Amino acid sequence: MEKLYVLILAGLATLSSCKKEPATFKAATRPVNEAVYASGEIMPEAYELIKATSSQRVLQILVKQGEQVRRGQVLGVLGQPSQNTQLGILNEQLRLARKNASDSSARGLELRQKAALAKQQYDLDLAEARKYQELAADKAVSEQEAGRRAMKAEASLADYKNLQFQYDALLNDQKEKVLSVSRQLAELRQLRETNVLTASIEGKVFSIYLTEGSTAAAGEPVLLTGSASRFKLELLVDERDIAQVNLGQKVFFETDAFEGKEFTATISKIVPVIQKENRSFKVEAAVEGAGSFFPQSSVEANILIREQKDALAIPGAFLQPGDSVYTAGPDSKVLKRKVQAGVRNGQWIEIRSGLKAGELIYEKAP
Repeated sequence: MEKLYVLILAGLATLSSCKKEPATFKAATRPVNEAVYASGEIMPEAYELIKATSSQRVLQILVKQGEQVRRGQVLGVLGQPSQNTQLGILNEQLRLARKNASDSSARGLELRQKAALAKQQYDLDLAEARKYQELAADKAVSEQEAGRRAMKAEASLADYKNLQFQYDALLNDQKEKVLSVSRQLAELRQLRETNVLTASIEGKVFSIYLTEGSTAAAGEPVLLTGSASRFKLELLVDERDIAQVNLGQKVFFETDAFEGKEFTATISKIVPVIQKENRSFKVEAAVEGAGSFFPQSSVEANILIREQKDALAIPGAFLQPGDSVYTAGPDSKVLKRKVQAGVRNGQWIEIRSGLKAGELIYEKAP
């Protein structure tokens, strides 16, 4: 990418010529501006490309192009239609699991009642076993009978403990199921939340790239929103020119959307990291004043890096090969003189040394 130089000339000197004599020009000072060329696109001053995080179907688009939106507003929903069904199933599973994990569940209530009855039976059998043990001590009953009563109490205790174990295991199992379904439900809700497209800035919907029912690939933009009346340029400057670009420099640019009209901006940001794919640096410029542009429109820009009000300039046709000019000598002979050329734009060339204002030069040797 080469520099583009712009010469702003306040008036043109009259070129004299005749059929036989070569054209002449009297050197004069005039304003000269030097600029660096850049290209890029125009974007809202603040904007966001809202993209799909994974390949999903566009279920809903809730805004229209050109609509004003507020921060946090839901703009669209991505996902799969089956997710709604899955969400309903998991919610129902969680409700049932919580119910079964409570004391009011049918199976839990049944086991609690059985355990309570088993406890009552154990208490009765234990009391009877102790009574028979006392009677056996008094020789009122046999030792064998007292032993049978003790074994019966032990069996009742085993039944009670078994029913209590079943009850505790049921509650633990249902609590694990509650946790499992809760995790599945949280993951699905998180997935749905990432698929809910919301506005993070206040502004305007500039573009809707996809329609409802279409599929958005991972990383593909779905909507573009941004500030409604403030814009900026996102430009690429060749690495050979970036050292001349500074914050605050003026930028003159044109965009195809407004052909023939020139706008101005000011350099506001220079990203100091080269883009290896094109050996360029990204530069941003704030467009002056409020206006209405078409985001992502291409722009051609000139970054003003030097402004000189009184520069000596001559028409490009008068500069000879090797950077020299033909001038009139003391004895009216035409001499070839070496000069130092500066800014040039094809038609006009700045002369930095070797020539003075008012000197007459020839387009070619007589």
